[in-house]
Amino acid sequence: MLKIGLAGGSGSGKGRVSALLALAGIPSFDCDAVYHELISRDGTLSRELADAFGDEILSRAGGVDRAALREAAFHDPEKRARLNAITHRHVLRELREWVDRAEKQGVTAVVVDAPLLFESGFDRECDLTVAVTAPVDLRVERIVRRDGITPDAARERVAAQISDADLSRRADLVIENGGDQAHLSLEVSRILKIINERRK
Repeated sequence: MLKIGLAGGSGSGKGRVSALLALAGIPSFDCDAVYHELISRDGTLSRELADAFGDEILSRAGGVDRAALREAAFHDPEKRARLNAITHRHVLRELREWVDRAEKQGVTAVVVDAPLLFESGFDRECDLTVAVTAPVDLRVERIVRRDGITPDAARERVAAQISDADLSRRADLVIENGGDQAHLSLEVSRILKIINERRK
């Protein structure tokens, strides 16, 4: 099975690329969605995070209150690193179980959709890595339109993430998503040709 790591900052269009690859028959493991699902319930991850950051991060239902967790961990680099170390371990376990099930079903290629693909070390689980990039101004415009936040807040979010230049250096392949939908479709078709060659 060919495992394709997909990375891209906020507003890059990574989700759209993942959706186009899914339409081409390549299922995707959305690390962010799995993380949010894990912390929404009263389970091992929620309890481990409460042990690390205090019971005040828990919601009444027993899962994690995301706003409280952000307040407790995101403003301190050491605490954020601790948070990532805990959560990445749980998401990685889910990823490996999902890949194992897919392989047993005869799936020949999967996408590992991970915003922090390289920072988390999830790239080491992959055979091929793809970065989705876009000009900063366009990313900011997309974030503002999608999330309803101010341009300054969107720029702050982009600045806090790994740069497109660093992503491009680390990834095996790069999709430049600075054009229209037709351009993106062509870019994805180019990547699909490479994927199909690699999984033969």
